[in-house]
Amino acid sequence: MKIFPLAAYTFSHFAVDYLCFWILFGYFSAGISGTAEQALGFILYNFIAFGLQMVIGAYCDEHRKFPSSALGCVLVLVAVMLSPFAPWVSLVITALGNAFFHVGGGIESLVHSGGKLYRGGVFVSAGALGVVLGTLHGTKLSFGNFISPKVLIDPVLMALFCAVICYIANKKYPNLEDCDIKNTASEKIGIWLVLGLALLSVVIRSFGGTAIPMEWKTTMKLGLVSGFAAFLGKFFGGFAADLFGAKRTGIISLLASLPFIIFGSGNMVVSVIGIVLFNITMPITLGIVAEKLPKNPGIAFGLTTAALLLGAVPSFFVMISGKIFLLLPAVLVSAACIYFSAENKRVGEK
Repeated sequence: MKIFPLAAYTFSHFAVDYLCFWILFGYFSAGISGTAEQALGFILYNFIAFGLQMVIGAYCDEHRKFPSSALGCVLVLVAVMLSPFAPWVSLVITALGNAFFHVGGGIESLVHSGGKLYRGGVFVSAGALGVVLGTLHGTKLSFGNFISPKVLIDPVLMALFCAVICYIANKKYPNLEDCDIKNTASEKIGIWLVLGLALLSVVIRSFGGTAIPMEWKTTMKLGLVSGFAAFLGKFFGGFAADLFGAKRTGIISLLASLPFIIFGSGNMVVSVIGIVLFNITMPITLGIVAEKLPKNPGIAFGLTTAALLLGAVPSFFVMISGKIFLLLPAVLVSAACIYFSAENKRVGEK
């Protein structure tokens, strides 16, 4: 079991997402003219960061030794240094850095999985913490009329450290193998139908996630709680699926999340339980897609991030948060997709 690359990419995922959102809510938001321009920037960031991962993944599938994650960290480092002076340029570069980083780390989590799902969940989960902390700390930068260059020292060192450890991980443990995840995707239906259903589950889950009501989240600091809940769900989702089976874990967790996310609007504890359960299927859907595309782990990972982007697009233009009537069909359809596309064997079963 290759622990060093998992630790390197997981910590770097936290750091990269932290720095990206530190820039977005900090120097970028402080350096533009208004909320409309800010919204446009955030939309552009998401389309670059998530929309390009499949293209980058296809390149990495053909060039397995390409240090995609290390390059991504270097790009984020450049973006940090430019952020006080060129907010739009910084935004584009940090989005590109995010895309390159995610692909490299995502491929590693699939080709070194040992046939299990937990590795993908561990890697992806760290980003949730980075997003909320980066948003919280970046927002504090927006309120100053003058921001000292000294503020850049820690972010620069963080990005540099991540670039180094990702480069070492890539050199010592190159992503040369095919993905060996088994017993996650259904064998009863065709490959394209399995892929379509798994990705549709991601799209709908992403869309439904934007509708979860959280009236208790009245401060930026409380955003840490929801971010930590998402982290827990993704982190433990793969372990649960390895232990109990992908189909069983995915369906039960989604259906069990419904009463908590619907009735927990005003209660943080109830809502958090629902958010944890709601996010458990993340490593499951990634595993389904990767199992059907074993020779193309980069494309597999990129497909799931593209599905996430597609599901979130409506929330860029319409206020969806709190619309409970959208949650029931979203969760039920997502669970149905898991039912038909997933297998229920535990890891190691034949």
